[in-house]
Amino acid sequence: MVKRAILGLSVLLGISLSAPLEMDFKEVKKFPYIKYTTAWEGTPAKTKDVAVPNVYIVYGEGESKEVIRSAARIAFFLGQWTDDLGINPKLVKSGKLPKLLIKDTEIEKYTDRHLIVVGTNNKVVKELGLKFEKPTLKVLEKDGRKILIVGGKDEKQVLKASNFLADRIIGFKAGAYTTFFSWVRVRGMIEHENFVSALDILRDARGVHACGRNMSLAAPMMAKFPPEVKKVIKKRNKIMYVELPKALEEKNKEKALKLWREAMITCFQCHQGIGVPKLRKFEPLADIHSKHQRIAKRYGLSCKDCHYGITEYRGYEEGTTEE
Repeated sequence: MVKRAILGLSVLLGISLSAPLEMDFKEVKKFPYIKYTTAWEGTPAKTKDVAVPNVYIVYGEGESKEVIRSAARIAFFLGQWTDDLGINPKLVKSGKLPKLLIKDTEIEKYTDRHLIVVGTNNKVVKELGLKFEKPTLKVLEKDGRKILIVGGKDEKQVLKASNFLADRIIGFKAGAYTTFFSWVRVRGMIEHENFVSALDILRDARGVHACGRNMSLAAPMMAKFPPEVKKVIKKRNKIMYVELPKALEEKNKEKALKLWREAMITCFQCHQGIGVPKLRKFEPLADIHSKHQRIAKRYGLSCKDCHYGITEYRGYEEGTTEE
């Protein structure tokens, strides 16, 4: 059934997101979707800091094919964010590959991650006695686990909530973190005058250009932004897509560092509300966001190399998150 669900993902592409959603935006955005861990143990490629799912996506055995497809769609977009499921030769040999989609009857068997529960025809929703009037994304906690409920009063509303979670929340975060971490790598490459690699990651569709997806999704909102915000965005785009690439082509380290810094300031303006309204209305999870510290450290950089003056605010201190 799950295989058929995954094959039917395209059915959901036309579902409208126009209906209002019931959701606590901050809680849904800060839900612990992923974690970093050691992966590929037992091979020469064993490495730390691998992004893996920190959730199981749950569906009820009695759910419709459409709802199960929507759960598979969430899994697909989570896969755009993560690096791996945490596979190793021992698991492969035993045939016990890590799961992502599970039935509601399997919850007690898989207790090491949080839950995204898709649909209302499952024992979690029934045990909690939840009722829905709108497409809903609701974060709860039960037995020490965070649970993100994807619900609605009928199947159509469940599909809308599920589609919104996959494309507008998880998909957006995948693009945002790919862009952010790539941007930090560009800074490190400039530091070491590796202009060719910096230019490559700046132009790569899965590097800094990964924010193209986010810019596309945000375009309708951007059209309504006040003039001062649009001015900041225009400046940022000119630096990132025109001026900085040119400086890298010229192998001009001083100019590239100056432009990188100017672009960082424009990011800070919208994310921290410096001189313009604050567009990011929540503080990101430090254990996810702080990976950029470890990336910078590999290039011999510390927090103070980038966070000074107008960008001094960090949200958490260097060394307070897991190395």
